[in-house]
Amino acid sequence: MPEDPDTAGPDRTGPADGPRRRRRPLTRKGRPTLTKDLIAQTMLDLAGVHGFRAVTMRLLAEHLGVTVRALYNYAEDRDELVARAVALFIEQWPAPRPDPEQWERSIREYGAALRAVYRRYPRALLVSLDEDLGDVAIHPNRLVHTDAFLGMLRAIGLSVTQAQIVHHDLTMRVFAFVLLVDHRQDQGEPVMHHTPAPPSWLRAHPGLAVPHLREAVAAAPLMTVDEAFEHAMHGLIVTARDLLADARHRT
Repeated sequence: MPEDPDTAGPDRTGPADGPRRRRRPLTRKGRPTLTKDLIAQTMLDLAGVHGFRAVTMRLLAEHLGVTVRALYNYAEDRDELVARAVALFIEQWPAPRPDPEQWERSIREYGAALRAVYRRYPRALLVSLDEDLGDVAIHPNRLVHTDAFLGMLRAIGLSVTQAQIVHHDLTMRVFAFVLLVDHRQDQGEPVMHHTPAPPSWLRAHPGLAVPHLREAVAAAPLMTVDEAFEHAMHGLIVTARDLLADARHRT
């Protein structure tokens, strides 16, 4: 049987005396019909766990239950699928809800929304290290949403430079948190929050003279993942407040 889904049987819902049109079935042998977006979404799902570099055409074919040759009926090469996978990722990029009157809440909400999307595909965040995308793969959402966030920061009185500092800080905080905390937690690893070193490290060196570190580890309570993220967002708000105070002082 050919693997091209366009070879499906005739549409039985058409008029009896008219030409019968072929239509694409929703499933085949219990699997969704192969499409370019299905292939790209599968690539994105796999890249979210393993990184784009690990997602070969052979791996894609295995997960979709088809041959590698079948994939080339939908894309010229792997780069085309990578570009579409990245576009599907950024299509999910959340739009900020900028409110200069409630800018602190807006920053917190945008940070939380970014975290939720990043957390679905954590290893895919490293795509710029794994793939040579070029400018063509940049989805408009990536630009429009960033512009809206910068516009809010400018509206509350930050300079162009200060607005960029806050935006960069937000990106780094969420990016690092998802990769270093959320991803490990979601993989079932025990993650210590708000401690300078895991207790196991200290137990491995019982005779090491690090009294301040031992005191800190013993005293610091563990934070939940969400509490740790709120702490990271609070730090960003403090930075923005300081920059805003400096901007007002200069004027």
